[in-house]
Amino acid sequence: MLWTVMPLDVVLAGSDSYRPSYVEIRRGQAVLLVEATGGNAGRLIRVISSDPNDYLKPELQPGMNINLNG
Repeated sequence: MLWTVMPLDVVLAGSDSYRPSYVEIRRGQAVLLVEATGGNAGRLIRVISSDPNDYLKPELQPGMNINLNG
């Protein structure tokens, strides 16, 4: 809930200008949801895997920079 005396259009101005583009890539058996940051680079958002060991890999931690080509 937002309590303010300012009009809603002033408060929300510019909030819809940033739309991240997400890409799903596969690394082994894991599917990675990556936010493209430009070129062949991206930031890891989510790991989807049925193998618990994939979640323990330091290179697959959310927030890590990832090369989209492999």
